[in-house]
Amino acid sequence: MSLIGRLSFDYVNTLITSDIDDLEHQRVSIEERRESLRKLEKQDLRAQMKLSMYASVTNVIPKLDEQQSAISGHIVEREKKVVQNFEFDPLKMSPYDTCNRMWKMINL
Repeated sequence: MSLIGRLSFDYVNTLITSDIDDLEHQRVSIEERRESLRKLEKQDLRAQMKLSMYASVTNVIPKLDEQQSAISGHIVEREKKVVQNFEFDPLKMSPYDTCNRMWKMINL
């Protein structure tokens, strides 16, 4: 093999090795993203299950809008087939009063 042929071979080999390394890094990155997504989905499912349990025990279904400033939701009385809305403005009520009103609604 001539010197030019050898240099061309080494150059092509270096390019291929570099491409393989880049692809391996991409594969690892994709696997990390998949694992992260799986963890987030698992956390989301766990949060949904907790919310379902809380709603089942307390009959309270909170509104979970991130934009809202009030504490609000619905109280569901399955036996009576009644849904009652509630909303508390934390700027007009103390946390203590809000908590007491929530307990009173739960215990109805």
